[in-house]
This record gives sequence, C-alpha cells and structure tokens, in this order.
Amino acid sequence: MRGKARVFVFDDDADSLQSVSAALRRDGFEVLPFADPKEGLSRLAGEGGDVVVTDLRMPGLTGLEVLRHVTRSHPGVPVVVLTAFGTVEGAVEAVRAGASDFLLKPVEIPRLRAAVFKAVKERGMRREIDRLREEVGRPAGLSGIVGSSRAMEEVLRKIRLVAPTRMNVLVTGESGTGKELVARAIHALSPRRERPFLPLNCAAIPETLLESELFGHEKGAFTGAVAARPGKLENAEGGTLFLDEVGDVSLGIQSKLLRAIEQKEVLRVGGSQVLTVDVRIIAATNQDLKSRVEEKAFREDLYYRLNVFGIEVPPLRDRREDIPRLSDHFLARIAEENGVSPRRLSPGATKSLLGYRWPGNVRQLRNALETATLVCQGETIEPGDLPPELIQGVVLPSSTEPIPLPPSRTLTEIERDAIRDALAKTGGNKTQAAKLLGIGLRTLHRKVKEFGLAG
Repeated sequence: MRGKARVFVFDDDADSLQSVSAALRRDGFEVLPFADPKEGLSRLAGEGGDVVVTDLRMPGLTGLEVLRHVTRSHPGVPVVVLTAFGTVEGAVEAVRAGASDFLLKPVEIPRLRAAVFKAVKERGMRREIDRLREEVGRPAGLSGIVGSSRAMEEVLRKIRLVAPTRMNVLVTGESGTGKELVARAIHALSPRRERPFLPLNCAAIPETLLESELFGHEKGAFTGAVAARPGKLENAEGGTLFLDEVGDVSLGIQSKLLRAIEQKEVLRVGGSQVLTVDVRIIAATNQDLKSRVEEKAFREDLYYRLNVFGIEVPPLRDRREDIPRLSDHFLARIAEENGVSPRRLSPGATKSLLGYRWPGNVRQLRNALETATLVCQGETIEPGDLPPELIQGVVLPSSTEPIPLPPSRTLTEIERDAIRDALAKTGGNKTQAAKLLGIGLRTLHRKVKEFGLAG
C-alpha cells in the first residue's frame, strides 16, 4: 500500500505479538506493539491510529473492553479481534460490539493481511465520507470554494451542471488555483457522493510505480510485491478517481488508462484476471493538453475521453475581487487550526494583497497569510507582516497600462531574487521554499537550474 497506515497491536502473548507485528511490518504498515493494552490505548489517544488488532483474552483489559473503548473514543478506527478461544459466542459478541473482523489463533498470516488491508480501506472511506459531509455543510462557498466574482460564478455554474451526470471532467488551470477543490465539489454533489473520492498526483509518483498505483498488482509481480494489492481504479469503485497532473503520464500508461476508461476494465500488473470497474474520472492539469497532443506527447483519443466536459479555474490575478473574502476565510481557518484568535488585515495589507500578481494563486495566498499570522505582533496584520515578495513584487495597476517594473530591475531579476530569498530563509530546503513561494517543487527545481542558483 502507498504510505504507512498505523496499526496498533495488543497481545499479552510475546510470541504472538512478535509474529503478528513482524508480518504487518513486512506489508509496509507502521506497527506499534503493546503487551499492555492500557499503555497502547494511551498512545492511541495521543498519536492516533488507523487500525487496532487486539487479542480477545488478556489480563487487566479484555479485547472486548478494548473494542468498546476504541468504538467509543475513536469512532471510525476499525478493530480486528484475535483469539485462541474460538467460540461462536465470542465471535458474535465481538461483531455486535463493532469488530471489523474476527480471526482465530494461531493466526494465518494471509488472513491477517487481508483483514488489516480491508480495515485500512474501510478507515479511508469513512474519513473521506466524513470530510465530504463536513465540506458540503460549510457556509463558505460550495464545498469550500470561496468566491463571488463573475469568473468563479461561472466555475460554480459548471460544477452544478456536470456534477449529477456520469461525464468525465477535465479541470484546467495554473498551479495553486484550486483544481482539486473543484473535483471534490463535483464528487460531493454527484450521486457517487457516498462512495470514495481518491486523489492521485500523477507527477509525484515515479513512472515505474504509477502503473501499480493505478491498476494494482499481484503478488510477485515485481521485486517487493509481497502481497497482491488493488489499485486506485479498484479502490474507487462506484466513486471518483481524481488524476492530478494527468499531463505528466507516460504514453505507455496512457494507453492502459484509455482501455480502462473505454472498457471499464483493469488488469493488475502481473495478473491475468480482468476486473470490471465503475469509476468516474476527473482529471486536472496545468499544462496545455492540446499542445501536448500536437507534440505527440499525449494521446488524442485519451484527451477526448477525459475532456468530455471542461472546467477552467481562473488564476487569482483574474479574480482579485475575491481576495478579501478569501483572506477572511483563510484567516479564520488558520486561527482555528493553530488555536489563536483570528487576525484581521489592515487597509495597507489588503492593498498589498490586491496589488500582487500571485503567481502561486490561491495556495500562495494562504501560505502568505499563514506566515503573516505567525509573525504579526497584535491582532492586525500590517504590510510589514506579509512575505517580502508581496511588497517588493510587481503590482497590477488598476488600468490596462503596461505593468511598471522597479527601476533597473527586470521581471526575471525579481523572480530570481525572490527564489534566492526563499532558499535563504529556509536554509536551502527546497520543499519549504516552494511552499513559501506558493509554487510547485518541480517548478522551483527548474527555476533554480534556470537561474544558476546554488543547490
């Protein structure tokens, strides 16, 4: 599986605790073993977890008591119960109390793996459903999309129009404009809202792993494939798969993706059984896919399969009237997340925000407000609290006159200096520097090379 799900294992039998923990670690899970369930529950409360595997009969605290505690205090965390005392009554009681699965000891490792993978999948689906319900209920715009400008009203109109249909959607726009928010809104307003919404950033995964991420693989399909694993297309069954940065997918995988969309079938890597899937595809890109098609870098037939309905998300500089409302929304969220009182913008700070070009769009705006919240001394954010590039950068005049540049400085020089300053502030950490600038990490690497900056 991608990423590490955290599994808590409770068992007073040292041999059983060691063997179960070792098997789950081999499958890529982060395992926290405890012979004392009370200690384990305390860690669970402090750090959180994705699955609990517990023995049924333990001194001090039984597995059923663990199950009831987790169900009450950590709703949504699945519990797999193990026992050497396999009675029908025990199984029935555990299932009634909310157990995700019930296995006999000594545990068969394949059954344990299957039970934990199933529990992790359930956990992910519950989280997604809870998050979507929360988003749909927010007053601040459709599924968290904030903006009342004419450009955003058109985006919202298109979302409402296409959401109830089965059409695949292509969302285009610059990096940081909120393309994933648009995709989530479409899913949340669709008949598929109770099924999974699974995002996949195609640019963040090496090509050698992307095929397995999309289509899954069978055990032994390649080095490290210690167990069969479904891909995103299978896991999104009945729901929506969001393919971000789809323009970066290789031609080889494009052809397999096209078949999956056309035939509604997937074939796992190393597998022979064709599986039927029902998944809606929402793709996003900041590239000009038509140009990519003309350059033979993107399949034309796949382009038209993805772009059944298109939505273009405008850059922030083209909807500057939304900046005050977006700022209020972000400042409230930032305050809530950090446990501080909400900050407010001074007229001077608002003027600075309205005048900046925002190459990183909405993402950069939020990052700038997070920085300002951290450094501002009182309740009001002043211009000096904003990142320096907002004050030093090129501003948009109210007229259509050419944008004036500071004396003796070109736009390239300003961009280079902003990147150099960000790298200096973050001690050369490119990930943090990209976040500070509100641009993608790949873009930063390209710019560093282009400008001949160190690192």
